[in-house]
Amino acid sequence: MAELRLAGAVDRAAAERVLARHLVRHNRRFSVAPADPTAAWRARPSGLRLEQVFCLKYRRVVANDHTVRAGATILQLPPGPGRRGYAGKRVEVHLRLDGRLAVWDGERFLLVTKAPADPVQLRSLETARGELGTLPPSRATATLPPAPDHPWRQSGRRSKINRRLTESVTT
Repeated sequence: MAELRLAGAVDRAAAERVLARHLVRHNRRFSVAPADPTAAWRARPSGLRLEQVFCLKYRRVVANDHTVRAGATILQLPPGPGRRGYAGKRVEVHLRLDGRLAVWDGERFLLVTKAPADPVQLRSLETARGELGTLPPSRATATLPPAPDHPWRQSGRRSKINRRLTESVTT
């Protein structure tokens, strides 16, 4: 900013001219010749798919119902070669940069579909709902202490009385 003000640059064109002169001086002063003049980068190998490299990878074990969990998402795997399943097998779930999920079995991509809702959750919802599909009436969560003549209290008193009687008899 100070150099632009000292050079009198008040518009964009003038600022670009000042920057071009400054870059030449800056590069002349701070640049260093490379020790090895050959390029350090390598060409991308043919057949390398960048979406397989630039993704988050998670190892998962396939469940007995041929599903894999990736967070809250459940993925359904197709039958394997020869109609065999993948139950118990380790697979790799890739979360790609665009948000898509892919499942790999070694070097082979497995076509996946989103699995239906978890049956355990469905069962618990069905039991929580009444016959008409409505939620059961809520119960009061606050519990009152038992009354003084409640049987629980009586058994506690009796046990204390019995302990006192047995102590007095033994002493």
